[in-house]
Amino acid sequence: MERIVDAARFVRRLGVVAGRDELWNQFKSIAAQHGFTFLTVLKAPPGEPISLVHTNAPAEVIAAFEGGSYNADDHPVLSRAFDQIEPFSREEARATELTSQQDSVLSYVGRTLGITNGWTFPITKEGVREGIVIIAGAKPDMSPVLRSMLHLLAHLAFQKSETLGDGAKGESRTLTARELECLRWVSVGKTDSEIAVILSIKPRTARFHIENAKRKLGVATRVQAVAEAMRLQTIAA
Repeated sequence: MERIVDAARFVRRLGVVAGRDELWNQFKSIAAQHGFTFLTVLKAPPGEPISLVHTNAPAEVIAAFEGGSYNADDHPVLSRAFDQIEPFSREEARATELTSQQDSVLSYVGRTLGITNGWTFPITKEGVREGIVIIAGAKPDMSPVLRSMLHLLAHLAFQKSETLGDGAKGESRTLTARELECLRWVSVGKTDSEIAVILSIKPRTARFHIENAKRKLGVATRVQAVAEAMRLQTIAA
């Protein structure tokens, strides 16, 4: 009964939530009551670079991927989420045949975040993937009934998150050091592949940072991102 009350309260709040961070923090508070202390939300339409919508991962973990130590393709949870639309557990991802790099990534994330299991919810619309919501914890409640409830709320939250748009009230426009580096190289005409070589990262990682910068700045193109960053004096004109 308590779960139903929490879910109903969350749904009611969807109509008045002011920004994406507030939205996902509310979702996270419900998940945390059941042992899910970690949340990451990604926008991941087919054929487009993935972009980070929200996470409470520590800077160490974000830097490991941003700095090129690991690539999103090497994360078995993300790889599986790209290939299926049904929810799956972290244990199910671990039980598949993994490369040494995938095993290293899964172990690193689990050890650093202190998580043992969790759910990954591929977010779809009419059978097409739009995003990925990942929740995990040290001793989470993995019951099927709770999974169904959180899966539904994740879908509702993601759809609401999309309608809020970029630059909604409460959204941070602060660019990370890596995002600024990528934009500086974009400003002098470098491609993703060229930026990847310069910064010793993967081209997909370069695209990831550029797409995040575009989202934070509320623009649609790279040229607009560079122009806005210059206007804000975060990169030199």
